[in-house]
Amino acid sequence: MENIEILKENDIDLEGALGLWGDMESYNEALKEYRDAFPQKRNDLKTFIEKEDWNNYAVLAHSIKSEAKYLGFMSDAEVFYEHELKGKANDSQFIKENFSKLEETADKIVSILNEYFGEKKNLLIADDSNIILSFLEKNTKEEFNILKANNGHAAIEKLSNPIYAILLDLNMPGLNGFEVLNYLKEHNLIEKIPVVIITGDDADTTIEKVFSYPILDVLKKPFSETNIKNVLDKIHNFYQTK
Repeated sequence: MENIEILKENDIDLEGALGLWGDMESYNEALKEYRDAFPQKRNDLKTFIEKEDWNNYAVLAHSIKSEAKYLGFMSDAEVFYEHELKGKANDSQFIKENFSKLEETADKIVSILNEYFGEKKNLLIADDSNIILSFLEKNTKEEFNILKANNGHAAIEKLSNPIYAILLDLNMPGLNGFEVLNYLKEHNLIEKIPVVIITGDDADTTIEKVFSYPILDVLKKPFSETNIKNVLDKIHNFYQTK
């Protein structure tokens, strides 16, 4: 159920947007399309950066900016506008140094719209044990939309979605948990998304290595429903104290 107060609290120009869209039904459809397109557009922007294709980078930044304005996200549109101008100027240094701000703005918009539509946030659970996946899903699905992965490659693929938090097993086939942590670190995600490590290895060397990354907590196997609730509380506190 849409909650207009969410838009007002976040300074969205609802009156101006409705002047364009005419009615709430059309406006809401446009909001959903904009939100759902962000993962692909973000990936496209990254591809343009890798290829140093600044012309297409500017074109896409312009499109994201214009749609933000049409939907009432006026202040956020300025972030995309700045990237549009820098793309036109082939200012690669600025774009690379400030792309994380663009991503944060996109994440904020998606978060606002998820809250507005009353939809559950995505919790990514990565573990090669179907029993563990089922147990964790059972104890979290009332609050979250669950994205499951049984190996590191699958977990990374799920990151194309907006992720609220990650429960990550260390020992998985293909890419293990440490390799996923390295991916998160290399892509500037590990400090933005709270990560809880799942492991049955309580060796001091393993725990020390785990906490060399800025993770939120460790969920040691075997764990209980109470243990799961405790880490979920820590996840929520992570966002409240940001």
